[in-house]
Amino acid sequence: MAAGLSAALVTGCATRAEKGEKGEAKEKKSALTTNQLPAPVLQVFQTKFPAAGEVEWKLKSDKNYEAEFKLQGTEIAAKFDPAGKWLETEKAIPQSELPQAVRNTAGQQFKGYKVAETQTLQTSDANSLAYELHLDNAKEIVKAVFSADGALLKKSAKPKTGKTK
Repeated sequence: MAAGLSAALVTGCATRAEKGEKGEAKEKKSALTTNQLPAPVLQVFQTKFPAAGEVEWKLKSDKNYEAEFKLQGTEIAAKFDPAGKWLETEKAIPQSELPQAVRNTAGQQFKGYKVAETQTLQTSDANSLAYELHLDNAKEIVKAVFSADGALLKKSAKPKTGKTK
């Protein structure tokens, strides 16, 4: 039954990259030009992502810097602290690339939610990939991070605003 629920949870919903739009679960950020970035942030970014083309820089509410860009047609978001330390990279993936264990856990723990985005999450303090899902229902938007074996590692929720897509 859990497999059926997880299939219903993830079927028919698109990633941000597939929809070509930003998900509602994104927090508000301030846009920046490269001239407004600390030099170490820009240097580390250019070293880590030399093939990145057009980049949209944001100052997030946690005072870290986020670069949003595409590599080989895939949406990427990389986060850096003000000293230039790379913190994490999110990569949009199709839901079909989620491990079955992640689908099963999401289906069991988030019944009635729709998947708005699916991403891999690589952090500077972890040796393995995690999977981030943005889910929503009538009341809230949830960001949930899972290990490849389906364990729920982190969850945050925001009340849903009256905005519609």
